Amino acid sequence: MLSQLGVLDLSIVTDLLIQTLTNSWNTSPLWGSLPDESFFTPAISGLTPDAVRTVGGCQVTISLIHVEPNKFNRNFVSPPPPPPPAGKVPPPRAQLIPYLPLGLDLYYFISAYSDGNYHQEQQAMSVVLRCFHQNPIIRTNVIVPGSPPESTPEEFTVTMEIETADSISRLWQAITSPFRLSLLYRVAVAFLTPPDAAGPAPPVRRYGLAVEPASFPVATAGQVFGTTSTAHFAPPSGVPPTVGVDYSPATVAPGQRFTLLGASLNQGTEVPVVPNPGTSFRVYLLLPADYQTEVEVTAWKAKDVLPASPIQTASRIVLDLPATVGAAPANAPPPGVYAIRAGSNSPPDLISNRTNSTPFHIAARVDVPASPAGPVVAAVAGTYTITGMGFIAGSTQVLLETVPLTYVATPPQPGQFTVGSISQISFQRPDGLPPGLYGIRVRVNGVDSPPALWIKV
Repeated sequence: MLSQLGVLDLSIVTDLLIQTLTNSWNTSPLWGSLPDESFFTPAISGLTPDAVRTVGGCQVTISLIHVEPNKFNRNFVSPPPPPPPAGKVPPPRAQLIPYLPLGLDLYYFISAYSDGNYHQEQQAMSVVLRCFHQNPIIRTNVIVPGSPPESTPEEFTVTMEIETADSISRLWQAITSPFRLSLLYRVAVAFLTPPDAAGPAPPVRRYGLAVEPASFPVATAGQVFGTTSTAHFAPPSGVPPTVGVDYSPATVAPGQRFTLLGASLNQGTEVPVVPNPGTSFRVYLLLPADYQTEVEVTAWKAKDVLPASPIQTASRIVLDLPATVGAAPANAPPPGVYAIRAGSNSPPDLISNRTNSTPFHIAARVDVPASPAGPVVAAVAGTYTITGMGFIAGSTQVLLETVPLTYVATPPQPGQFTVGSISQISFQRPDGLPPGLYGIRVRVNGVDSPPALWIKV
């Protein structure tokens, strides 16, 4: 995005001066004081004098020969911010340099040449002098690219610069043409269009205040804050990259990893002979529906691969859910809402050897067929088949986006599905389903599996 200010092309200013002089030529009162045959029309261009000496006729050149920064607009901000209320808020900070428009003074060298006709040269310069004296401010509308393009008004002052004869002589010496009558004009201020500055930060919507904040953990046995997991799936196009979805509380399927977050975790170890006292080196799963029955699942803790970069730390316990469904800890429990906590010994003592608990979700796993099938499932004789782990007859729901299918124990008909086993679901789409791409949603015991598969109608 570009700021609606200034010009991107300095030749716009040159063309504007040429157009102004061209428009003033025929209406100049000079021609009324001369015989009719004295009128002539020169070629007016932005070239340098030496570039037109061999062209013929009268030539007026308006050449941009020098550019320098305008010292009065080095910190110009457009639009200027409104003044802040006195004594209430500090003034706004200055913008970064890339977002400040670059203010420039443009110096134009104007000369006239007519081979063997000094009258035309001096008459042309007379028109130039009167034109720019009568038009000290030149205005125009500049189109700034955008979507859609914007027209922004710009104006420039035109001032004759006083130069000594020595200065003018040195300037002519830099040109390969012999000295002729010439003028120097300053056009200011030409701003180069800057990028559009980033908008102000949104107003504060929520803030927190802590007075004598507690130092975690607040319990001697450690403390857990929650669980998190990340699911990755391929888009329906099957073209990488994959899409990552973060869940908190964790939603984890058999064979996947999740993390228990907290403070003072993994404190203590158990050696073969003598247990080393500790508070949070074991992990316990709390089972629904009352979450009073616990099962130790310390075996789920992921193993460190690199000693220099441990997976298990004082602020996290990383767990790998077993790939099969059955009795924990050898297997993952059936899909549902569970709670998890850390601890050390049994029986549980909630004061000395158990942390608080936090919930997480176990979902059924939905597998993606290997290439070339990919995430868009094709029907065989009108029936779609899903494989995975954790499907439970009577506790499973299947939806196509928001369109629910009906569970049956027999082979499915249109709009129905059946759970063939703990690892397979078969279904047929409803008749009359509008064309489109539909995500397959699998929900077991109220927990939705992460997105994985689609069908195309």
